[in-house]
Amino acid sequence: MPLPLRRWLAVAALALALGACDFTPVLDIETPAYEPVAVLQAVLAADSVATVWVSESRDPYGRSAPARERAATVTLLRDGRPVDVLAPGDRCPDYDRPPNPETGLFETVPCGPHRGAVPVEAGGTYTVRAEVEGLPDVEGTVTVPARPSLAVVEEASADERERRFRVTLTDPAGRGDRYALSVLRTYVTQSCGDEGCVEFEAQRFPTTFTTNDPTLLAAARDVFDNGLRFVTFPDETFDGDARSFVVMTSQERYSYGDSGQGALTVQLAALVEDVYDIYQITYFGGGDDNPFAEPVNLPSNVVGGYGLVGAVSVAEVAFEPPRARVVPLGAPAR
Repeated sequence: MPLPLRRWLAVAALALALGACDFTPVLDIETPAYEPVAVLQAVLAADSVATVWVSESRDPYGRSAPARERAATVTLLRDGRPVDVLAPGDRCPDYDRPPNPETGLFETVPCGPHRGAVPVEAGGTYTVRAEVEGLPDVEGTVTVPARPSLAVVEEASADERERRFRVTLTDPAGRGDRYALSVLRTYVTQSCGDEGCVEFEAQRFPTTFTTNDPTLLAAARDVFDNGLRFVTFPDETFDGDARSFVVMTSQERYSYGDSGQGALTVQLAALVEDVYDIYQITYFGGGDDNPFAEPVNLPSNVVGGYGLVGAVSVAEVAFEPPRARVVPLGAPAR
């Protein structure tokens, strides 16, 4: 039997009243006091100078301003002895704060890494130490891995649009070595006019490659529609042995103003464990858009603060393009 209109109105009013209530339980938990510390980030590369980022930690409970880069005195030590004092980073206008009312100019804040002048050597043990005003001193120590033993030869390919490389890695005895493989393409752009052409600085960027090697395919995390771009893998299946695998990449699609079409470099890097682990953790997490991702603890070897001081050593073999031709800027498409 249908409910009388008066009872329907009463039920509807009750539903609306309940809908306006919030039954979510509230936990009144006092969070610990936040104490800022310095954050140190660096990956030392053999034969390159040190590049170090220094910032201040961020309050995880959101009670302070976002973390910012900090000015610091950064020292590079080898086996405990100072070998380099890094130059301060750049400074940029602070657009998050109003300009100075007297000058009308924005104040500047650190916005770039500290840079060294002494190249890092493979096999050396280095400490990066940072002194930041108002914060405890921080430091991290790492041993730069030995340069990987790499040999690369180009093989004939049945497809003229493809370049095929056989990569041979000789792994030292003792499990635990970790590697990263990539293929870089060199670009040299030109600007041409009535008075001739001017070349700009050559730049290298990762390019996609394909492979049928099970070790590389099993380790791949960064997969694109047309291949891989960066693969990290351990020596678990070939410890102490020579391991060969074949990678293929397409010929360069000629672009206007590019005089370095198809110049390729096969690059193999030896990674310390922490750098390898951070890459694996980051890609297994699914990224910021993963609704099921949970907070993870990233490796840190920094004493007195947070961050990571890692290291890599790189070996590479370069190959010139088989047919190089220049298409000046403004030339008609073909």
